[in-house]
Amino acid sequence: MVAQPDQAPLAFTSRKTARLVRDWLDWRGPHITYLFCPIYQGKALQRSLSTTSVKSLIKSSAKSAGLDPDEIDGFSGHSLRVGAAQDLLCAGFDTAAIMRAGGWKSVNILSRYLAYAEHNVWR
Repeated sequence: MVAQPDQAPLAFTSRKTARLVRDWLDWRGPHITYLFCPIYQGKALQRSLSTTSVKSLIKSSAKSAGLDPDEIDGFSGHSLRVGAAQDLLCAGFDTAAIMRAGGWKSVNILSRYLAYAEHNVWR
C-alpha cells in the first residue's frame, strides 16, 4: 500500500496493534490531528504529547509493572524503540526488516540499538 501525499507514512504492525490503534483513533475522534495526544478530564486534546509526558508515561508504566526503581531510572522515551528493535532481532527478523520497521536508514545506527540484545545466533 502506498501512502497518498497528504497522509502520514505507513508503519507495519501486527494485526493486534492495528486493531488497538483503530480503536484508539475511534475513541480519540477525527477532530484530533495527532496520532497520540494528551487526555484531560476524559477528553482528547488537540496537541502532541511532550517528551516529558512520554517519559513520564513510560516510567509510570514500568513502576506499575513492578520493575526495580534503579532500572526505571534508566528508561527514556527512546527505550521503546530500542526494545522493539531488540525484540524483533530475538524473534528472528533480519536487519532489513528491523530497519524498515523502525525507519532506520543506517545499519551503523541500528547496530547501536542491538548491541545489548540478548540474542544467541547459535541456538
